[in-house]
Formats: sequence, structure tokens, C-alpha cells
Amino acid sequence: MAVRTRAPLALVLLLALGSVAGFGISLVVGEHPPGSGAAAPVAAQSPSLPVDPVPELLPDPGTAPLAPSLDLVRTSVGTGDFKMSFPVPRGWDFSVNSLNEWQWRPPDQPDFGYVLRVEQVLSNRRSIQWTLDNRIGELNEDEENVDIISQADGLLHFTFVTSNHLRHGYLTWLDLTGSDNAQVEIAVTGREVDDAGMADLIARVAAGMELG
Repeated sequence: MAVRTRAPLALVLLLALGSVAGFGISLVVGEHPPGSGAAAPVAAQSPSLPVDPVPELLPDPGTAPLAPSLDLVRTSVGTGDFKMSFPVPRGWDFSVNSLNEWQWRPPDQPDFGYVLRVEQVLSNRRSIQWTLDNRIGELNEDEENVDIISQADGLLHFTFVTSNHLRHGYLTWLDLTGSDNAQVEIAVTGREVDDAGMADLIARVAAGMELG
């Protein structure tokens, strides 16, 4: 009888010890759930932002740079109240882009050389400053890798990449009637080596622009 009494008591003691140990384990597990590991701060990661890749640039054509102080000859475009005259480089080929846009370039020049363009923008009825600011927005939207080098007094100098060629551009707008609105847009585009010649050419064309 004594042996039979001790066995149930031992079983009860084992069960009691087991539930205490289980309770202790549950406390530990409750603090650190399985798979959580030790609680440690995690460094924040900023979201990656899209960046326009810089394209591999191709070499420019090896023609001579656009020289300052070119020999200019006077020409006229447009009709009636929209007729205007101005100087252009002597001997350059003339072409019509549209009813209100014309351009000149040296004969037999390869692609990605330099070009002069003149456009009437009378219908826009916008100030020169508004037109300049708006054009910057258009450039950023339409061209690749645009970099505004300078902008002052209605003259914009910038670079961009097209067909893997780095291009330099000058743009200026003129008010020929005192209306405070831009009526004429002049653009010269070329290579980096043409920079001095382009700045000289656009200034001289703009200075010689007249209505009629």
C-alpha cells in the first residue's frame, strides 16, 4: 500500500513542476516570438529615385568651328505686316520649315553641325520672360540631359543630348513693336567648339532684325 501511495504523489509533483517550467518558458517566448531574433534597430532606407542615365556620347563631325565675325548679308522673309529683314551668313543654304519658320546652314554640312533658325511667334501674345520660362519647361520635357547654362535679358544658353550627341543651343526673343510681347524667336544650335561663334552670330542677327 505504501508503494501505491508514493507513485501518485510523485506524479502530481512532476506535473506541478512541468506546469511551472512551461509557464516560465511561455514568458520567455512571449517576449521574443519565434523567428523574431533579438530586438535591434534597423537602419532606414530611402526610396531610390529615378535618374536619367548619361548616354555614351558620340564624336562630333570634324568640320571647322563656327567662327565669330562671319560675313553677313541682309535677307527678308514673310509678307505684308509680317515681313521682316535681318542679316544671315553669306553663302549659307536657306530652307523653309513652315509658313513662319526659316533656317540657314552651311552647304554640304554633315549632321550635328551648326544651324541658324528664325521664327515669328506673334500669335503667342506672350511676354519675352514668359516665353523664355515656358521654353525651359518644354526643353526639360522634350529633350534629354538638359542643362541651363545661363539666362538673362531674353537670351537662353543651354546644352542637351540628342542621338548621343552633345548640343549647345542659344535662344533669344525680340519685341519689335513695343508691345512687351515676343514677336520673333532666333535660335542657333551647334557643337561645343562652335560656342563663341554661335554667341556672336545670334547677337548680330538680333541687332539687325527689323520689321518690313
